[in-house]
Amino acid sequence: MNIHFLSEIFGDLLSQSLIITFLVIMLMILIEFINVKTRGKILFLAKQKPFLQLLIAAMLGLIPGCVGIFAVVSLYTHRLLTFGALLAACITSFGDEAFFLFSLMPEKALLLSVILLGIGVFAGVLVDKIRAKETLREIDKPIHFEIHEDEQCQDNQKENKSNRFSLIYRILLNCIVFAFGLSVFMGWLGHDHAISDGFMIGDNSLYEQEHHHQHEISVENAVFLGISILTLLMLIFVNKHFFEEHILNHVIKKHFIKIFSWVFLVLLLFAVVQYFVDIKTLAYQDYGAYLLLFVAILIGFIPESGPHLIVFFLFFNGMIPFTTLLANSIMQEGHGGLPLLAEKPKIFMWIKLLKLVLALIVGLIGILYI
Repeated sequence: MNIHFLSEIFGDLLSQSLIITFLVIMLMILIEFINVKTRGKILFLAKQKPFLQLLIAAMLGLIPGCVGIFAVVSLYTHRLLTFGALLAACITSFGDEAFFLFSLMPEKALLLSVILLGIGVFAGVLVDKIRAKETLREIDKPIHFEIHEDEQCQDNQKENKSNRFSLIYRILLNCIVFAFGLSVFMGWLGHDHAISDGFMIGDNSLYEQEHHHQHEISVENAVFLGISILTLLMLIFVNKHFFEEHILNHVIKKHFIKIFSWVFLVLLLFAVVQYFVDIKTLAYQDYGAYLLLFVAILIGFIPESGPHLIVFFLFFNGMIPFTTLLANSIMQEGHGGLPLLAEKPKIFMWIKLLKLVLALIVGLIGILYI
């Protein structure tokens, strides 16, 4: 490889990483707004109704990021939820990777969420039925609940000084969001260009794909445009406190560098690996499909968001089937497993073992019969 080719690779990966990161950040801002407006509204709804609390827990797990699963773990550790409800939420939650999937492949994200919800509710009900006596004891225990700082997807509650540059940051962020939305609307940027054509390195492609450039706005581009418009409206109308504390101090400062770093490193890994190994051809071999399923499940054991992007981009590039992505999503819960591991390590291991059985069943069915 010559220097020009390497610089072109680096430039492509850098631009793709920025685009993807910015999409995810906008979606995180929207989720942050919803979280702040609804905090605490549904946590105590179903104390004496195990199935309803299980369903609510499973739906909380579906919230992208750490908000929902942290709430469920906190509720369980303070004896407000059954073990089945906790299991359901840990199955439906797939961490910060949900932001990527909803941003870049909304139809697949919705399908994955619906399937995970069905699997989570079924598994949770089955486990609570098997442990019927324990379940009754769990819901009859006295309520003891408080929100701990390490169980929230927010910075600590220390009062921060007002940022004298917040107006400049706000104007700058508004301009970036407006420019992004305009680029999508005009067809300069979006699924057909920056994303689907992404991972194109010079004259080589990291995966084979037919490109259908259309003038009309695709479903994915419509989602990008909708996210941009909602984010822009929010940035214009939210108060100074929300902008500084939740958008700047939480979403931007806490997540932007982390997300960008993981995206860039994973894309760089794909570029290097694909240069030496044809992963897509490997995936169509019997042993290759099983190997990639094993890797996806193994990565799912990691109680942290970030490494799972490897599986997401494998699916995004058509290198693994949907069921392998589903198996990884069942196995992982983002970094929501960290407080559970810290407070109840035995429960954490039981959750992982049960999810391992489900992930293996789903993954093997996908390889053998689908």
